[in-house]
Amino acid sequence: MEKTITIKYCAPCHFGKQAKGLYEELKVDFGESLTEIILEPSQTIGKFEVFIEKELVFSKIKSDRFPQPGEVGKIIMTRIYK
Repeated sequence: MEKTITIKYCAPCHFGKQAKGLYEELKVDFGESLTEIILEPSQTIGKFEVFIEKELVFSKIKSDRFPQPGEVGKIIMTRIYK
């Protein structure tokens, strides 16, 4: 699986902890299957978004919540292993 996951998060909101938690979860779930997982701080208030390549697959702003444990992994599985 040659895919890059990017987690963009609001630095002023201190969402780095959630981003790092998701990073660790994806590392455990997918190991070396993913090409790269990038943590990208943002200045956009409230931002917590997950991308597969350039496709937005989760947005806290749109859903008004953080992803549940395992939720992003399920999205990745359905998008990559169609």
